[in-house]
This record gives sequence, C-alpha cells and structure tokens, in this order.
Amino acid sequence: MRECNIEKIRDVFEKSRKVAIVSHKNADPDAFFSAYALQKLLEKINAKAKAVFLFPESVSSITRKLLENLRFNVSYVKKYSDDLGAFDTIIIVDTGSPEQLGEFLKIIDESEVVLIDHHYTHDFFRNRAYLCVDPQARSTAEIVYKLFEEFNIPLDKEAALSLLIAILYDTRQFSIARPETLRISANLLEKVGDLREILKLFRTTMDISEKIARLKAAMRMDLYRANDILIVISDVGAYEASAARALLELGADVAFIVSENDTIRVSVRAKEEFVKRTGIHLGKDVMVELGEALGGTGGGHDVAAGAEGRNVSKEYVKGKIVEILTRKLKSKGLSIVSLKP
Repeated sequence: MRECNIEKIRDVFEKSRKVAIVSHKNADPDAFFSAYALQKLLEKINAKAKAVFLFPESVSSITRKLLENLRFNVSYVKKYSDDLGAFDTIIIVDTGSPEQLGEFLKIIDESEVVLIDHHYTHDFFRNRAYLCVDPQARSTAEIVYKLFEEFNIPLDKEAALSLLIAILYDTRQFSIARPETLRISANLLEKVGDLREILKLFRTTMDISEKIARLKAAMRMDLYRANDILIVISDVGAYEASAARALLELGADVAFIVSENDTIRVSVRAKEEFVKRTGIHLGKDVMVELGEALGGTGGGHDVAAGAEGRNVSKEYVKGKIVEILTRKLKSKGLSIVSLKP
C-alpha cells in the first residue's frame, strides 16, 4: 500500500470501544461493503469494540438493490443527531473530501481518526487522520482486503463476498482492473464461489427517475471541444454520476454534472483516454481547485471526482469549470472552443 501506518492503526483498533464507521454521502457499493467488511475486521481484532455505521443521506440506489438481493439486514444512521454522543474512534472509508461527510463532519473532534481510501487525500484528512491510502488501488475494498492480510486475519464468506461486490462495482466489473485487483479478486472468489451468481446481483432495472435525469442532462448540456476532445457540462437534480456516465456513452470524453439542493455539487466522469492524453488528474488537478472556489472542498480519482460548495449559482459553477479547464488544457497545448447547438 502506498501510505499506511499499519502498527498505529492496529493500536487504535485494539484500544477502541465506541467506533463510528462513516463514509461519503449516498454511499455506493464500494463505500458500503468496504465499511461492512471493515467492521468484521475490527470485531476480530477487538471483541470489545462496538461499531456504528454512519452513511450521510443514506446509501445509493444500487447499494440498496444489492442489499435486497443479498438479503443483508444492516442497520445504519443517515442523519446526524446529538444523541449519537462521542466516539473514541472514527474510521472514514472511501471519502475524498470532508464535505462528503455532510453533517457527520461534526463528530470529528478529539477522537482518533483513521482514513482508509483510494482517492487523492485532502489536506483536511492528512492533518487529522492516521492514513491507509493508495490512490493506485481501483477500490477501497482492495485496501481493506490488504488490512486483513497485514493483520493475518482470515476472511469469512460474508466479508469476502462484500469486498468482491465492492471491487466489481468500482472497477466496472474489472474493466479498469489492475493486476493486483485481479489477484485479490481471485483470492476472494475462492471463498465466495460462482462469479456468475454474483454478477446476477447487479442486474437491475433503471428507475424512471434515473432515466429522466440522464435524458435531462443530455437536453441541457453545453458542449465544448479541445482539439478532438469533447467536454460537456450539464445540470440535473439527482443521479449526477449516472447522468455523467450517460453523457460519456453518448460520445463525451469528459462530463461535468452540476446539481443544487442544500449545497451545490459537481460530479465529473472521464474516459481513461482523456487522462492518458492530457495527464490531468480530475480529482487532484481540477476538483480540489473547484471545491475551494465554491467555498467547499473537492477531490477524487483521475477519471471520477466530485466537488461541493455553498452560496453560489449553477451558472457560476459552470463558468468556473470552464475557467479551470481552459487553464489546465492550455498548459497541455490545447484550447477550448464552445460548440453552439
């Protein structure tokens, strides 16, 4: 692993009593199932530790569907309350920036904090947490698996299944897997069984609300060109990541989706070829700066990232995206041109 203080993390786990395992808003399968397996690891290390799952604004629709198909009954808290009290240990999973924790950011005070993640690490976490991070990992589940290995703790079938589901989701069923991903997945599959049966769990019918969000994103998009790179910026009320993926399927190389509720959010997805050609890491090079410009934070992967802020308009955000991209691409010898309808 790129950066992991194994001894200190084990020490924190061994002395923990009241633990919060928290992830990003609308936890996707990598966030949820990595957290679930991590709780099992914690139990094996320290039987006295009692963990609570905190998933701000609940979990994503695909996570809910997977839980239904698996018939997992897992309790979690989705809204902050003073009744939660204090925790001696906070374990943050699969979270690139503090804004993604929502109201649960309040619980990070004098507690011991551990961050387990595969995103670019925001300075907020770097200054407050013991890190176990690897930006080269294709999922947080890979890092959790390696913690089981480091601590010499065998995975039971349920933990192995959870980690394999998380990896399948975040690697788009191995389409962006690295060799290490496949090694880990092969070991997990030895415990789990038939891969075809696991893949069946992902088969879902897209909700009509998600379909509408995808189509609205296409209707509202602004299209830009930098040489033969196509960039789109659009806005929807929900399903930002799905809408961004839909625009890539339509032909975009990079797709930014802006949404506004209590906060303003930006989700971006890009094709691997965009990163290879430009050398631009969307999380580190674009969304960190965008988040700061929005009065919030941002971060993420090279091809999938997000930012969040407050008290700015969607039009301001879209303009800021163009401004940052224009500057970043200019340094690569590319200029952006708006393509009118």
